[in-house]
Amino acid sequence: MVDVTLKVGGAAGQGVQTVSEVLSLILARHGYYVFSIEDYQSRIRGGHTFTLVRAAEQWVSGGKRALDILVCLNEETYHLHCGEVKEGGVILGKTGNGTPGKDVRLLPLDFEGVALRLGNRVFANMVATGAVLAILGVGLEKAREYVRETFARKGPEVVARNEEALEEGARLVEASGMISSSPFLKGHRDPSGVSRRYLISGNEALGLGALLAGCTFYSAYPMTPSTGILNFLASRAEAYGLIVEQAEDEIAAINMAVGASYAGARAMTGTSGGGFCLMCEGLGLAAMTETPIVVIDAQRPGPSTGLPTRTAQGDLLFVLHASHDEFPRFVFAPRDPQEALNMVIRAFNLAEKYQVPAIILSDQYLADTRWSYDRLSCEERPVRPLFSWDGTSPYRRYALTPDGISPRLFPGGEALVVADSDEHDERGHLTEDLALRKVMQEKRMRKLEFMRKEMRFPFVLEGRDATLIGWGSTWGVLLEVRKILAQKGKSIGVVHFSDLYPLPEGLRDFLRRFPNPVVVEQNFSGQLAMLLERETLLPFPRRICRYDGLPFLVEELAEQVEEVL
Repeated sequence: MVDVTLKVGGAAGQGVQTVSEVLSLILARHGYYVFSIEDYQSRIRGGHTFTLVRAAEQWVSGGKRALDILVCLNEETYHLHCGEVKEGGVILGKTGNGTPGKDVRLLPLDFEGVALRLGNRVFANMVATGAVLAILGVGLEKAREYVRETFARKGPEVVARNEEALEEGARLVEASGMISSSPFLKGHRDPSGVSRRYLISGNEALGLGALLAGCTFYSAYPMTPSTGILNFLASRAEAYGLIVEQAEDEIAAINMAVGASYAGARAMTGTSGGGFCLMCEGLGLAAMTETPIVVIDAQRPGPSTGLPTRTAQGDLLFVLHASHDEFPRFVFAPRDPQEALNMVIRAFNLAEKYQVPAIILSDQYLADTRWSYDRLSCEERPVRPLFSWDGTSPYRRYALTPDGISPRLFPGGEALVVADSDEHDERGHLTEDLALRKVMQEKRMRKLEFMRKEMRFPFVLEGRDATLIGWGSTWGVLLEVRKILAQKGKSIGVVHFSDLYPLPEGLRDFLRRFPNPVVVEQNFSGQLAMLLERETLLPFPRRICRYDGLPFLVEELAEQVEEVL
């Protein structure tokens, strides 16, 4: 079975992302399943950046360490990554005087120099793309198709120059004679009879989910890695009747979302951990006024600014306890773009049903990783709860009810709607009656009992020897590790959480049946393990935690699991 991994590296501003995006799209159009991971520094130019692209005949869900092809847009890439290329692999691009020292073929190419001969160094990324496609052996048909679609609005000359750059890159490889000895994919796919696959990132899926959920207001201050959601929604705002507001800071962003929801909009805001810190008081305002909002926290390593463009899962305990005093909230963490799409819809539905905040934990790995699918399914449907008022008795916005859910009307209608940030009576008027305060807090917290019934048990693949437990974006690599260890005769199960709070009823008995649990997380302490210990009173001492800002790769994690077992 074909399974090829390539890495494109260079400095920020050299077109690393462009090369990887084009290659991913073209390989998907050739019928391959594609998985790509971005690694970049928080700067516009300079600094090392790379993208890992994996293409296979079967669906893949994680990145691999061993490379078949390394594309060097600068010499630094060669020196940093040449040791990752496996025997039989290829290194092409700027390699200086490098000698791999093993059975790795070296093809020194000056992509930028070729681009300058074509009239502009901006064509270097297309020269590199043409060279890689020649090494892969897939031809340029789909690449030309991509160029015509992408650059048509810039005129025929730009299209022609980009096509020429592709062809020049391919000619350089053909002239080297390397293509005859290494067509990694040649003969495996005929693009004429292949249906296109969906290629989508986590941020795009979260934005698409918001549109499908009927979101009509999105406010955010740009903060990596959540900014892609803002860009996605802003580019489609006019077509879908969506108001997108780039706020002056995260405090304004969440308060705008609370105000929009109070007025009747389906409202969402997005940020990262540092921005979520600023949102905490606004989160409390949503809780006190029982105003539903959806908040996306795209995690990154911290504290403070931390590593702005790297990945982490360190905000779980934070979002569970964010803001002062106690109030109910939902916390979710989608495992991949497909689930992210549906989870946003579900988050809106549940937030409105229970009139509470719903927090979705993403991270840089999920946000910027691209996955390919045969189809994307929308299993959730937007549902808006309806509340009626008979028009005779006084309208009580915060009426005491058995489930804690009160009738919600919007201002400007047939009844006076009163709300503020203070404790209040059933009609919404401020109170300092301590007995009434006790009753109102119990009313809000009573929702948790019913919210718990909405939560879903984790996804399960059973195994006899051990069980890997994870949450959020670790799902894909856990599946790959399970396959690798199965080839070594080990039966490994996977238990993966997407619904994180409140945890579903009966979880203790559910988890007790899985042998030898090992919790895998991208944080220092094992925050899910601590949450599970608190909620189930079961011990989870075996933990694999990564906190250097890089995602798990399948071979590395498989080795760590074997060591733990």
